[in-house]
Amino acid sequence: MFSGVSWAIFGTFGVFAAYYMALYTARIYDKDSKLAGISAIFVLFFIREPRQNFDLTSLNLKMLSVKTMLWALIIGYIVGQIFHLLGAKYQDHKYEHVAGIKERALASFKPIVASVGLAIVTGTLINFLQINVAQSSYITGVASSVITSNNLLISIPLVTFSIFLHWLGIGTPIMAIFESTNSGAATANFNYALTHGSSWNVPYKYLGSSLVQSYGTLSGTAFVFSLIVVILLIDKNKYNKVVAKASLFPVMFNSIYGFWVAFPIYLNPLILIPLLLVPLANMVASSFAIFLHLVPVSVYPVLSGTPGVLIPYIGTNGSWQALLLTALLLVMDVFIVMPFYKIHMNVEAKLEELDKQRDAGLLPLKKQNKFVKSKEKNNEKITAEQR
Repeated sequence: MFSGVSWAIFGTFGVFAAYYMALYTARIYDKDSKLAGISAIFVLFFIREPRQNFDLTSLNLKMLSVKTMLWALIIGYIVGQIFHLLGAKYQDHKYEHVAGIKERALASFKPIVASVGLAIVTGTLINFLQINVAQSSYITGVASSVITSNNLLISIPLVTFSIFLHWLGIGTPIMAIFESTNSGAATANFNYALTHGSSWNVPYKYLGSSLVQSYGTLSGTAFVFSLIVVILLIDKNKYNKVVAKASLFPVMFNSIYGFWVAFPIYLNPLILIPLLLVPLANMVASSFAIFLHLVPVSVYPVLSGTPGVLIPYIGTNGSWQALLLTALLLVMDVFIVMPFYKIHMNVEAKLEELDKQRDAGLLPLKKQNKFVKSKEKNNEKITAEQR
């Protein structure tokens, strides 16, 4: 049941992303924002798998997922700009009659046709990229290189790049790393641990897949958990605290997408640096501990849904050293995130202050006059077109 609810929310999140990106983009220019949002959904659903059948079975569900949200946002923005360039001015009405709806449809005919053309072109391009890029080493090769690499100089930069892609809204590589369990090197480590009764001296101590999943990111929860702790400690914003408290339990069981969207972390430039620093610091620190023979290597399989903080403990067959290192890494992560989050809080406070000044009409005189004049001109155009 939980997996069904999770898919309904995050498996179709691209629909909401495309709709609202087009809606708010068109609304900035006083265009028909709702029709723009519907057109963006049409474009998104037009993108299909490279099959012959043109029915529901050929829908590209990957394009609807939160893991590929960037594509949905780009599509929504482009559709919104199409309505900006080709659409007529429009102002929302509380009550709208049939005649008004017909006029809306007629006024939006050009941008809708242009959006259909965009859907055809985009669908063709995406199908081409799926065949020649998504299924080749350009994207999946990043994950496979991390999974099979025993060289930190290779795995650390690639993991950093994968997390950056996830921040952009392309979560395919990092999710592949988290979900990987079978590789030749991982099997060799596991067989060695079974034969010798421990994983202290396995042949591949710095294997990218085990290092990232266990100590590096705690299966993706290290940064999110530390950020939630920082919010609960120092943030006074009620919304942020509610989101942090509501997300704490799911994050403990590796369900991070809700917090990534609600906070948000996606495309938030103030969060990018600590997002990249936390796994980098964890991987370097844990590799140094493994090199000094302070902790064993995580090689044993861990059940899906295991709390991230327990993955190193279970993956090392109950090593108290691994559990202690995990606790120290989380404390270090909190201190890494805290100064960056203070900057984030200061920026948010300034933005809220500017919003209040704008709402109260307290902008500087030149900016306020410019703002008022532009609004008056837009209202005059809208009234003239409606007549």
